[in-house]
Amino acid sequence: MFFRGTWVQLAGMTPLRISSILMLSAGSLLAQEAGYSHSSRYAFAPSGYCIPKDSAYLNVVGPLIDVQIGITDRFSAGIGTPLFLGVYGTASYGMAIAPNVHAKIGALAGLPITGSGHFALPYAVATYGTPRNNASLGLGYLSFGGNDLPTTNSGMAYNASAYVSIGPRFGFTAECWQFTSEDITALLPALRIYSRRSKAYFNVGFLNLRYPEYDPRFLGYDTNYDGLVDTQDPSSGGNPVYDYEDLVRTWSRFILPAFTFAYYL
Repeated sequence: MFFRGTWVQLAGMTPLRISSILMLSAGSLLAQEAGYSHSSRYAFAPSGYCIPKDSAYLNVVGPLIDVQIGITDRFSAGIGTPLFLGVYGTASYGMAIAPNVHAKIGALAGLPITGSGHFALPYAVATYGTPRNNASLGLGYLSFGGNDLPTTNSGMAYNASAYVSIGPRFGFTAECWQFTSEDITALLPALRIYSRRSKAYFNVGFLNLRYPEYDPRFLGYDTNYDGLVDTQDPSSGGNPVYDYEDLVRTWSRFILPAFTFAYYL
């Protein structure tokens, strides 16, 4: 009955009117599909979905700028830079392993523009759901080497991410990272806003970073200035004495507004 009524309505229209409807319908469908092609990533964290062959996207996440290209429907590669202080390359290979389960393995590796050193992040990620609504779990190993890079220890990195579609123009995404070597946790929830044709989107949210600080244990005050603790009373004056071999861990955090941008080429 639906198709019969549709054809009767089309039969009573002019060819120009019919062609206009078909063009608008096709444009709407293509825009919807373009939006779902962004499912290969959240803000920075990857998902198990791949970008299609012969497609590409530009992704800007704070200081990170990169371009990814679909070499095949399963394999993609790209290049990027953190604030133009270094350059890195990426590669990933993914596939569907069940109707609603996708998996991907990949790596990011690079070096600073000046000086010596290297950094790398091989990873694996699995995603459950559909491009409209999904959740992912990933793990990797973040490593640094060389004298000209920050003194950060190498270690495992874990992440959990999710995306929920809210209509054709909006979505909600969140990702959480845990870096075991420095015991740093990063949480990035954001509202995703698609452009009218869904080729681009903006993530608007906030970055919540928790990290440890280590301070020497306070012992007391030296009123005789002989290096020994004489009192715990701060009103007595003297020099504070600390035990630098006994460090006390405290937690600090900061919250910053976060803005990311991606454009599907």
